[in-house]
Amino acid sequence: MEAISNLMMGFGEVLTPYNIAIIFAAGLIGTVVGALPGLGPSAGIALMLPLTFGMNQVSGLCLLTGVYMGTMYGGRITAILINAPGDAPAIVTALEGYPMMKQGRGPLALGISAIASFIGGLFGLAVLIFLAPLIASYAIYLGAPEYFLLMAIGLATVMLLAGSSMLKALFVTCLGVLVSTFGSDYVSGQIRFAFVPEMIEGIDFVAIIIGLYGLGEVLYNLEKKLKLNLGKPSFRMKEFIPGRADLSEASGPTIRGSILGTVIGIVPGAGATVATFLDYALEKKLSRTPEKFGNGSIPGLAGPEATNNAAVPGSLIPLLTLGIPGSGGTAIMLGALIMFGMQPGPLLMTNSGDIVWAMIAGLVLANFFLLLSNVLLIPVFVNLLRAIQNNLANVVIALCVVGAFSLSYSPFNIWIMLIFGVLGYLLKKNDYPTAPFILAVVLTPLAENYFRQSVMLGQGSAMIFIERPISLIILSLMILIVVGTVFGRLRARSMRDMTSADE
Repeated sequence: MEAISNLMMGFGEVLTPYNIAIIFAAGLIGTVVGALPGLGPSAGIALMLPLTFGMNQVSGLCLLTGVYMGTMYGGRITAILINAPGDAPAIVTALEGYPMMKQGRGPLALGISAIASFIGGLFGLAVLIFLAPLIASYAIYLGAPEYFLLMAIGLATVMLLAGSSMLKALFVTCLGVLVSTFGSDYVSGQIRFAFVPEMIEGIDFVAIIIGLYGLGEVLYNLEKKLKLNLGKPSFRMKEFIPGRADLSEASGPTIRGSILGTVIGIVPGAGATVATFLDYALEKKLSRTPEKFGNGSIPGLAGPEATNNAAVPGSLIPLLTLGIPGSGGTAIMLGALIMFGMQPGPLLMTNSGDIVWAMIAGLVLANFFLLLSNVLLIPVFVNLLRAIQNNLANVVIALCVVGAFSLSYSPFNIWIMLIFGVLGYLLKKNDYPTAPFILAVVLTPLAENYFRQSVMLGQGSAMIFIERPISLIILSLMILIVVGTVFGRLRARSMRDMTSADE
């Protein structure tokens, strides 16, 4: 019951006209950003981050989390309408939603996906509300060695789960580690790689993500000449509301997707993309009519959409309780928490419990707003995409430049944004994952600090990492994750080679 009372306290902080307006606007902005091909949750949060500089902690975090949840709703819109997923998790939505659109069932697909997204998000939030305090209460027993190993687990899992190539993931992770060392050392004060005076304090994290996800995606889309061709929407409002038979068909997959999305969202590095593909495979295996998958299957649409949104609150659990981001979006949220003067980790819910619970209450409110807006305002979203499609690149570039300049009111951050925008374009063009890079930039300074504290506690001996029981458990878990992932990939490659040889 303590969780319920804390949540009510959070609603007391959030339920003001200003915060309600912020949450509603954040959901709409997130939905639009999520619907734009190439601009996912990381880009949405990055573009909104500069707007939080003048806000208080509660309003700023409600804005960012509302955008985060909204992008998960929005990715399905263009995936269903034009077979152009707004973000990676919406790829599975396109597999079933676009065939439904071609069959004249596009409005139904939009309605079912919105309801499934709402239920998945609500289930994930319930787990966040009741599980996060429990994890945090035990996590206070962790020390610097355990924190370092948890940071290492976050890097290892993301590195191995992101993208199709472990070598590419390893390369961008190492690149992120290198970038994070620019500037003065936190412990000794030694200046590292400060080629100009502005870099003595390091490279601004926000400028990096604005360039990497905002400008980089624009450059990539310009090269591909991606252009939306929506036509004029002719959907009637009643066409968006699924009937009883459709809801019955979608109910089981929605529940299974909610559970699977929350569980996988908690695992650092897995994220919504992995969760949606796993759920799609599960639903196809459980289905009595697997031949319908790929041709407009309601279970194949509802399950992954619930999974997608349930992964958002799930990914916030390790962030709020252990300080470990599980995806690119939560990595940016980690940076935002630090920017607001908060200390992510087990003490976060103790030292800043009122702010955390207000943020969770804001997420609950955003989920209800998003259901309403995504059912009632679909024609508005479609018309908005049509209105800005010819100037989309100009709008995003302007937001990137203004956002980078506003960090310190200096053109230096604009140059940083441009450099990392080109880097983001090159990474995407050559199929290099960006999530390991972002997580390395965020986690490496923290991991370095905890590692030095651990060595000091161990009086120069690394044995401290195996002498403490919890450290030894975490270290063993990390080794199992790495070895298991490598072995699984090698086995899958061997099986593919054998299949190719047989053919």
